[in-house]
Amino acid sequence: MKTRYAHNLLLATLLAAGAHALAAPIAVTEAQLPKADLSPTLASMAKAMPLNAVAAPRRVVPLRLISPAMRTQAPPTSARGQPPASSLTSGQGALTPGVYTGGPLLNIDGIASDGTGAPPDPNGAVGESQYVQWVNTRLAIYNKANGALLLGPIPGNALFAGMTGSPGADACRTSNWGDPIVQYDKQAKRWILTQFAWDPAKTDTGPYYQCIAVSTSADATGSYYRYAWEIRNGAGNIVFPDYPKVGVWPDAIYFTWVLFESATAGGYLGPRACGVDRAALLSGGSASARCYDFGTAYGPILPSDLDGTAAPPAGSPNYMLTLDFLADGTGDHLFMWRFSFANATVDGPVTVPVAPFTIACPSTYGGPCVRQPAPGEALDALGDRLMHRLAYRNFGNREVLVANHSVQQPGAPTDGPVGVRWYEIRNPASDSVAVYQQGTWAPDGLDRWMGSIAMDRMGNIALGYSASGTKTPPGVRYTGRLRSEPMGRLEPEAVLVSGGGSQVDTYNRWGDYSAMTIDPSGDCNFWYTQEYIRATGSFNWSTRIGEFRFKNCK
Repeated sequence: MKTRYAHNLLLATLLAAGAHALAAPIAVTEAQLPKADLSPTLASMAKAMPLNAVAAPRRVVPLRLISPAMRTQAPPTSARGQPPASSLTSGQGALTPGVYTGGPLLNIDGIASDGTGAPPDPNGAVGESQYVQWVNTRLAIYNKANGALLLGPIPGNALFAGMTGSPGADACRTSNWGDPIVQYDKQAKRWILTQFAWDPAKTDTGPYYQCIAVSTSADATGSYYRYAWEIRNGAGNIVFPDYPKVGVWPDAIYFTWVLFESATAGGYLGPRACGVDRAALLSGGSASARCYDFGTAYGPILPSDLDGTAAPPAGSPNYMLTLDFLADGTGDHLFMWRFSFANATVDGPVTVPVAPFTIACPSTYGGPCVRQPAPGEALDALGDRLMHRLAYRNFGNREVLVANHSVQQPGAPTDGPVGVRWYEIRNPASDSVAVYQQGTWAPDGLDRWMGSIAMDRMGNIALGYSASGTKTPPGVRYTGRLRSEPMGRLEPEAVLVSGGGSQVDTYNRWGDYSAMTIDPSGDCNFWYTQEYIRATGSFNWSTRIGEFRFKNCK
């Protein structure tokens, strides 16, 4: 293991190897979200705010890769979790007859580019009867039974049309910058939709807001409680909250960002996490937030997101995870924190050892190296971070997290073919937190990247991702494993949609994330959304939405 420098920012001392030797939990700072307003139905607001028929100027979302050079601190030595319990594998298991349902149950095109924005942020979630997809600046709602379009695509800021009552309301209703996240609170049967916003005349200075819409029912076309939350750091300074991610938890809705001094300038400030009172959000009340700034030693952090019908044990903190790597792009662990909104504390970091890896595209710290057929440009891999979501599930006798990120295929040269590293982590609440199994999905010479992972109620795992190569246009694929299979092994992959061309002249940018979610009806069916390319061109991405399940989950 390579040496890392220690400091006492978070830890008093490191005791015996393998011990959970943390200092007293770290206190958080307090913030307050103004009381929400209550919207009309989204269906009625959408009628008053149709898509603009005139194309807007092309806009490329800035790529802020978190290299070690951006850090002004070295990651600390920390209490260590247990070493990995299983060895790393990179191949695929023997085909299990009939492991899938025979093909996707639903396989439809989602939102496509209007020619103005890149890259897309394809994400969505499935509810009781609907699937909501939000990609960059547009949102659509589908009937999950047959894929019929119920509403949209509409501008994402249609959610905030006519919003009043808080200083940021104007920014939420008039700007439409993207970086959206869709979540479905399965316990409350409510939608949580969010994106950031700011006055375009104040791009360099802010203030910057997180716009949050919480549905009043399970119907995504209905009304919403709406919040405009000005984001500041713990010192009270205006900061730009890039790359927002959201985790649903019993006590709070947890948000994470990567902070910068402004939307256009550098000035990396590290990740920030906030828990927001869930009960208040669901009722439209003034919601308290408890927040912590992790500092510039770390890159993007993911909050855990609850799947299934079983809540975490009473009082459980939210588990937060980040990837760590050295200046040469290599790493051998994750960092984990336990963030308790109820106790207003952050506990960590705990080092979770993993099999050694090299991040995808190490020469650019996760930037472009993914291959396409000519004349396609190299595509970025975002290998510097864990990919959305950090899915959590409570089986009663064990708590499980599943996570993934993009790495070089084992044995590949610098910027060689890219694969997906995935993990099943168990016992995150205890001193014995450990990787139960892991693998790098790289069954051949294609690049596979930008994954999303989840687990069904049987303990089966599904992984979706982009796939491309010098003779294979970028398309969407998925794989998975039955709980009974040898650890670290995945089934041969299935194709959700094949690409029809290559991306050119789009500044090497591929999507920023994708989303694998679980249907709350039955807790078996996986829903995945990701981008692909239909025909060679620029700013012309498409997206796909697919549903599938394993046959042992009924």
